Amino acid sequence: MKYGKNNKKTKERKREKINYFREFIKIKNHFFKDLNKKLASVKDKRNQSYVTYAPEIILFTVIMKNVSGIVSMNKMTRDFNNKAVINNIAASLGYESLEEIPHYDTINNFLKELEASELEKIRDYMIRELFRKRSLEKYRLMDRYWCIAIDGSQLFSFNEKHCDHCLKKEYKNKETGEVEKTVYYHTVLEAKLVLGDMVFSVLTEFVENETESVSKQDCEINAAKRLMKKLKYKFRKLNICLLGDSLYACEPIYQLCDEYNWKFIFRFKEGRAKTLWKEIEIIKGLENNEVNSNFTLGKQQFIRNLTYINEVSYKNRFINTVDFTETVYTKSNDSSNSDPITKNFVFVTNIKTTKENALKIVAAGRSRWKIENEGFNNQKNIRYDIEHACCLNYQAMKNHYLLIQISDILRQLLEKGSAAIKELKVGIKEISSRILEAFRRAPLISEDISRLNQHIKIRDL
Repeated sequence: MKYGKNNKKTKERKREKINYFREFIKIKNHFFKDLNKKLASVKDKRNQSYVTYAPEIILFTVIMKNVSGIVSMNKMTRDFNNKAVINNIAASLGYESLEEIPHYDTINNFLKELEASELEKIRDYMIRELFRKRSLEKYRLMDRYWCIAIDGSQLFSFNEKHCDHCLKKEYKNKETGEVEKTVYYHTVLEAKLVLGDMVFSVLTEFVENETESVSKQDCEINAAKRLMKKLKYKFRKLNICLLGDSLYACEPIYQLCDEYNWKFIFRFKEGRAKTLWKEIEIIKGLENNEVNSNFTLGKQQFIRNLTYINEVSYKNRFINTVDFTETVYTKSNDSSNSDPITKNFVFVTNIKTTKENALKIVAAGRSRWKIENEGFNNQKNIRYDIEHACCLNYQAMKNHYLLIQISDILRQLLEKGSAAIKELKVGIKEISSRILEAFRRAPLISEDISRLNQHIKIRDL
């Protein structure tokens, strides 16, 4: 019996033929040929007399834990404790053989001493390699600016103080004013490069108190200032357009964008700057800079109305604004329209807005939500469960988080760059389980390594 191209059995046969671990190594070697060397070059503070496992073995083991969807360190040790895994780690790193893989205690002890800057250097290398290959140019805004979204998210929370760097929130009784509950937590601020459906971590700033005795807690805006300074230092010549929610639509962030010669597009809401909001409402009634469009896509009809204003006076600067409303009607099976869904977005920007670029500015501004969805939501709920503490030591916690960001770049490139995986439209969780299955059951041989190091054709990202 013959099976058509779209037949389920044919797809299943194709799916079974793919070795997902080999596909992962292909992607890793194609984009980051020196990644193994970078893993090996981290500064190791351990007493070398007692070292059994080199840094690259430890770090690659954790990366494989992450890309194969394992959450806990205990489960990693159990699932990776077989000959195929030991062989695959050795072959991937260029070792002739390994006797065992490191236990999770050994890994965590290493990460407790490792400076976070060592992992940041590895991520810097990966991002620069992607820029150098020029495979992502089509994602630049107006063929010039790289869109980098910034946003914060809570990682861990505790009912008791975890460390001197914890932030804390007190819940008081509304009547008596007495503190009924105190929650201690850790928060992270991310800068992520937005590339279509992909978001790659470029820089991480932990929102943390320097000591327990600080008079004022660290906050997201202060962390954003530190993050922006580091981003400018690391990528001095990069044409950046910063994306963010309304929290960042404030004078300190505007000033830094001016100083660094960056563009910005921030969501804007009335409560953020009432005087600016009123000024926009007045001018909007006087000017007529509009871009309207109606179109149908499948069963949905889109009605878009856009108004833009340049050079609105605000304090000691001029701000450009874009007010965008989209109404979507969906036809049901009986050809009648369902209740319309209307969304409104107002953005502030320092990009001069015209009829030609107004919709591009809106699209870039709206893409900020990808850091919440493809970024934090996927990492929390689908891929890695970043809210799970793999170690309670604060330094190790930070390093585990950074290794997830490194792993996530590789995973997204695998999902978007592997033609075989892309063709089968495999779900994220299935890819994780297939990687783990291949990693545990299909040891690489010397011929595999030779082929995996050859130049390969990557699907357009």
